[in-house]
Amino acid sequence: MAYPVGISDFTRLQLELTSFCNAACPSCERAKYEVLPEQIYKKFLNSTEISLDNIKKWLPLDKMTSLRNLHFCGNIDEPTLHSDLFGVCKYFEENTPDHVWIHISTNGGTRNKEFWEEMASLKRTLIVFGIDGLEDTNHIYRKNVRWKKLQDNFRTYIKAGGDAAWQFIKFKHNLHQIEECRKLSLDESFVSFNTVDSTRENFEVEAVETQLKSDSCVRCKATYFNHELEKSFFIDVSGNVWPCCWMATKNVIEYQFVPIVGHKFGHFLSNNLKYEKFEDIISGEMFSYLYDHQKDFDVCNQHCKENISDVFTWDIEEQWKNKRLAID
Repeated sequence: MAYPVGISDFTRLQLELTSFCNAACPSCERAKYEVLPEQIYKKFLNSTEISLDNIKKWLPLDKMTSLRNLHFCGNIDEPTLHSDLFGVCKYFEENTPDHVWIHISTNGGTRNKEFWEEMASLKRTLIVFGIDGLEDTNHIYRKNVRWKKLQDNFRTYIKAGGDAAWQFIKFKHNLHQIEECRKLSLDESFVSFNTVDSTRENFEVEAVETQLKSDSCVRCKATYFNHELEKSFFIDVSGNVWPCCWMATKNVIEYQFVPIVGHKFGHFLSNNLKYEKFEDIISGEMFSYLYDHQKDFDVCNQHCKENISDVFTWDIEEQWKNKRLAID
C-alpha cells in the first residue's frame, strides 16, 4: 500500500538541525552513541549540521501546500547550537504563508544575550524551553545545564519580546514542584506551561509510573491529525527522511524495518535527501514498506498504541496563537 501522506498533504515537518548539544540528559538518544562503533556513529556527535543552503535545496516549500508547523527538535540535537539558527528561521518566515508557525525545542542553556535578543525579533517563532524543575532539580535530568545561564537566557528572550513556552517532563524527583513551576512560568511571562508524562528512566533518573495498555492496535500517528505528530515527516541531521523521530532512532541500533534497502556506514541512501528528492522518498518503496509493516515494528508498538511512552498534556499552539491574535 502506498504511504497515505503526500507532499501536499502533511501539516508538520520536524527537523534535526545539528548533532551538537551542550547537555548530557541520561535518557537521550545521544547516550546510545557512546556504546556504538566509533567509526560509524560517534563521529556524528558534535560534528555536523544541516546548512541553510541544503534546506533550500531539499525542501520544495511551494509543493508543501498544507504545511502549518515547523518543529526544530531532533533525537540528538540542541537547535540553538546551529551556526545560523536565526537565518534558518528567517528563511522559513519569509518563504512560507503567515499561518505556518515555527517551534524550537531547547534546554535553554546556550548562547549569549545578543543571540536571544535576535531570536526574539522573529514574528512566527516560539521557543519551547525544556525546564524540568527548579534550580535544585532541573539539572538532575538536564545535566550540564546551569540554572543561572538558563534563567538569564529565557528572561532576555522574553524581555526582548520573544514568545516562550515552558515544557516540564515529570519525574519522581520533580513532581512536588509542578505547581511552583507553573506559577513561576506566569510570573516570568511564558505564554504556556505544559507537562509531559514520561516513562523515560535509567539508573540516574526514576520515571513516573503509568498504567500501560497493550490491547490496542498500532495506528501511525504521523498519518492523521492528532496533538502529537499530526500528518508529519522527520528529517534527521544526516538528511534521512522518516515518518517520525521515533522510527529514526532505530537507524542507530538496528535495521529490522528497512531490509529492502542497502546501507552504507549505517545510513540508508534511498531515504536520504542528498540522493533523492523529498517527494520521491515519501512516495517511494521504502515508505510504503514501513507503512505496511508498522504492526511488526517494536518502535511502532511502543509509541503508536495506547501504551505510548510520552503523553504531552499541552495546548501550546492554541495559547500562543491566542496571545498573538490579541496583540495584533
